[in-house]
Amino acid sequence: MKKSLLIGLMITGLLFSGCDNKTTIDESAIVKAGTHPSSAPVEFVSENFTLLTTDEKFITLKSTEQGLDFEEYKGKKAILVDVFATWCPPCIEELPVLKELREKYKNDFEIVSVLFEKDKPKQEILDFIKKYEIEYPVTVGEENFKLAKQLGDVKKIPEMFLFTKEGRFVKKFVGKTSKEDLEQYINLAIKN
Repeated sequence: MKKSLLIGLMITGLLFSGCDNKTTIDESAIVKAGTHPSSAPVEFVSENFTLLTTDEKFITLKSTEQGLDFEEYKGKKAILVDVFATWCPPCIEELPVLKELREKYKNDFEIVSVLFEKDKPKQEILDFIKKYEIEYPVTVGEENFKLAKQLGDVKKIPEMFLFTKEGRFVKKFVGKTSKEDLEQYINLAIKN
C-alpha cells in the first residue's frame, strides 16, 4: 500500500514539475512535419474537406503533412479548429474566452467550430448559437467527423487545434484551456 502511494506521488510530482507560469513560447513550439509531439495528431494525411456551416456556406480545406490549409484564410488568418458539442459544459464555459480572443485578434485570427454531434436538429444548433452569441463559423454534418478523425481521431471534447496563417500545425488543446495559454499560442500562430 505504501509503495503504491509513493509511486503515485512520484508520478504526480513528475507531471507537475514541468509546469511553470513563466515559460515562454517561441517558434520552436510549432510542430514540424514528422515531429509531432504526443499531444498532436500522429500524421496529417493529404485529404480534402468541405465543411458546411450553419448558415449554409462552405469552408474548404486540405490537410497537408504540416497541418491544414483553409482555402479562404490561407496567408490571412491563423485558425483555431474547435471541436465541441452543445451539451458539453467545458465547451460552453470556453465560449466567452473564444469570443473575446476572436474579437481581439479579428484581423489575424479565426475560429472554426466543428460540431461533434450526430443528428442534432438544425434549429437546436441555431438556438445554441444565438443563446451564446457565437459569431464565428459553426460547421455541421458528416465532414466534421472525417475531419475529427484526421485530427488524431478526436475522442474527447473540447479539443482545439491551432494552425498558423500558412496552415502549419501549432498546438492541440484538450479540455478546458486558460485564456492565457490560448492567447500565448495564438500570438505565436499569427506571427509565423
